[in-house]
Amino acid sequence: MSAGHPPPRPGSSRAAVSGRSIVLGLALIPPTAWWLAQVEYVRYSDTPTIPALFFHCVALLLLLTAANAVLARLRPRWALRREELIVVYSLQVIGSNLAGHDQLQILFTTIAWPGARATPENRWEELLLEHVPPYLLPARSALPALFSGHSSLYADGHWQAWLVPIAIWVAFVCVLAGTMFCLLTLLRRQWDHERLTYPLTEVPLGIVQPGQSMFRNPRFWIGFTLAAGLQLVQLASVFLPTLPQIRLTPRYYYFSGTPWHAFGPIPVCYYPFAVGLTFLLPVQLSFSVWFFFFVSRLQRVVAAAAGYNPYEDFPYIDQQSGGAYLAFALFVLWTARGHLAAAWRQAFRGKGTDDREEPLSYRAAFFGFGAGLLLLFVCLVAVGMRPWVAGSYLLLLFLIVLTVTRLRAEIGTPTIELYQRGADDILVRGLGAGALAPRELGAFSLLFFLTRTHRQFPMQHHADTLRLAERAHLDQRRFALAIGAATLLGAVCAFWALLHVTYQTGLMTARFTGPAGWAFGDEPWQRMTRWVTTPAPAKAGPNWAYFFGLGFTFLLVWLRARYLWWPLHPAGYVVSSSFALQRLWVPLMVSWLAKTIILRYGGLQGYRTALPFFIGLVLGEFSTGLLRTILDLSLGLYLPADSGIGGL
Repeated sequence: MSAGHPPPRPGSSRAAVSGRSIVLGLALIPPTAWWLAQVEYVRYSDTPTIPALFFHCVALLLLLTAANAVLARLRPRWALRREELIVVYSLQVIGSNLAGHDQLQILFTTIAWPGARATPENRWEELLLEHVPPYLLPARSALPALFSGHSSLYADGHWQAWLVPIAIWVAFVCVLAGTMFCLLTLLRRQWDHERLTYPLTEVPLGIVQPGQSMFRNPRFWIGFTLAAGLQLVQLASVFLPTLPQIRLTPRYYYFSGTPWHAFGPIPVCYYPFAVGLTFLLPVQLSFSVWFFFFVSRLQRVVAAAAGYNPYEDFPYIDQQSGGAYLAFALFVLWTARGHLAAAWRQAFRGKGTDDREEPLSYRAAFFGFGAGLLLLFVCLVAVGMRPWVAGSYLLLLFLIVLTVTRLRAEIGTPTIELYQRGADDILVRGLGAGALAPRELGAFSLLFFLTRTHRQFPMQHHADTLRLAERAHLDQRRFALAIGAATLLGAVCAFWALLHVTYQTGLMTARFTGPAGWAFGDEPWQRMTRWVTTPAPAKAGPNWAYFFGLGFTFLLVWLRARYLWWPLHPAGYVVSSSFALQRLWVPLMVSWLAKTIILRYGGLQGYRTALPFFIGLVLGEFSTGLLRTILDLSLGLYLPADSGIGGL
C-alpha cells in the first residue's frame, strides 16, 4: 500500500439523486423499524441486522427489482432507474442499522432498565441512579406500563415521559453518525487508491446490474433454488413435525479431557448465504480468518496444559484482539498520511486532491469531524467524565470503529464482533475500576450500545452505500444529504417503533421472548454494580496482552509488505476472537477451498463463471428469510431465532 495520495479521478457525468427515490427510501424506514421491533426485539424469531449484509434489505431490493421489471413493460415512465433502486436500498440500510439489534435496541433497553428494576435489595438507587444524569433516562412513572404491557405509548402521558431523553439521544446519535461520515469522507479516496473491493456491495450491485444478466444465468438459479429449498424444508418442519429437519444452524462439538477441553466448543454450521458471501473474499484473507481461529483456540489448550484458566487468565485472547484492533487502525491512518496531508492542503490552501466528487468538500469534512468530536467530548464531560477520560474513550472508540469499517471494505466477512472489549473495557482493565469515578462508570453503562458487540456502526454502512453510489455514478453531495435525512428519520423511527411495540407487548411478559432484558438491560448495570461495589485493580497480564496484540499485528503487516509469498493477512488475526465469526469457520473453509480450486484451474474466467451460483446462495436464503419472518408475524408462530438466517 502506498503512503501517497491517489491520483484524481477522471471526470464523469453524475446522475442526479431523484426526489422520488429519496421519498420512497425514507417512506420505507418507519414500517421497517416496526417490523424489526416485532421480529428482532420482541419475538426474536430472526435477527436480520446481525449479519453484515441485512437480509431484509437485500430481499426488498430483489422484490423491487422484480416489480420494476414488470412496471417497465406496463408503465415505462413509472419504472425506477438502476441508480434509484440503489438509493432506496441505501436509505433502507441506514435506517435499519439504527433500528437494529446492535444499536438503538440496546440503547432503548439500557435507559429503560435501571429506573424500573431498582429495589432496596439491589441498592441500584444509590449505586447507579445517583451517578447517572436523570435527563438521560425516562420518567419512572412511565416504566411500569412498559414492562407489564397491555398499554399504549399514546396514553397516560407515556410519550411525554420519553420526549426529553429521546430528543437528547437522537441528537447524540446524529452527531456521532455525522462525525463518522466526515471521517470516512477523508479516507475513502485513499481506500479507492488501495483497490479495496468492498465485497459485500457485489450482492446489491448484482441485483440491479443493467439487463439483469445474472437472472438469466442458470448457475444463479441453481444456487438460489438450493439455498431457498433448504430454508423452506426447515420452515416446513415447523408446520409438519414429521418431516425430517435439515439443520443449517450451528451444532457444537467438544473435546474431552485435559488440556484439550480448553479448546472450547467447535461450532459447525452450513449457512448457504455464508458460503456465498465468503466466496467474495480474497483467498488469502479467508484462509487467514479460519487459520487464526484455530490458532486462538490452540493458545487456550497450551495455557490449560501450563495450568492456567484460559477463559479468565493467560493467554488473554480477547485482550490480544483488542490490541490488534488498535494496531490495525493506526496502520490504516499511517498508510493514509499522504492522502490526508493532500486533503488538508486542498481544504485550507486550495491546492491538493480534487474533492469535487466527494460527498463533502474536504474543508467541510475536516470542520465536521472536528466539530463532531468536540460536541461528543462536551457531552461526555457533561455526563460526568473527566476530560482525559472522555478524550481517551473517544480515541479508543474511533480507532475501533475505523478498524471495523476498514475490515468490512477490505474483506467483507459475513459478521465481525469484539464482544464487550471496547473502549470502556480497555480503560477499566488498564486503569482499574477504582481509578474511575462512579459517574464515569455510569457514562460507560449508558453508552453500552457502542461497545457491546462492535458489529454495526453507521460508518461501515456509510462506506458501503457510498461505494454503491460511486458505482451507480450518483451525485455524491445530494446522496450525502439523503443519508443525513435517513439517519435522522431512522433514529426517530427506531425509538418510536420500540416504544410503540413494547408498550403493547410488555418487556417482562411471556409474549416478549427476546433476550433484550438480560442482554441489553441487565448486563451494563450489573457490570457497573460490580465495578462500584468490588472495584478490581489493574492487572499486568491483560495490559501486556494489549501490547502483544498491537505488536504482533504490526509484525504481520511488516511481513506481508516485505514478503510477497507471506500467506497470513493481519486482518485474520484481528478478527480471531470474534465469536460470531468463529461459528462460520466451516463456510469460510468451504468457500476458501472452492475458490482456491476454481482460481487454480479456471483462473479469473472460472471465478466469474462460478460467481452467479454463490450469489444465488445468498439471495435464495435471504428471500426465504424474509418470507419466514412474514409468516411468523402473520401466524403468530414465535419461531426460534437460532433456526433463522440471522441467528449468528
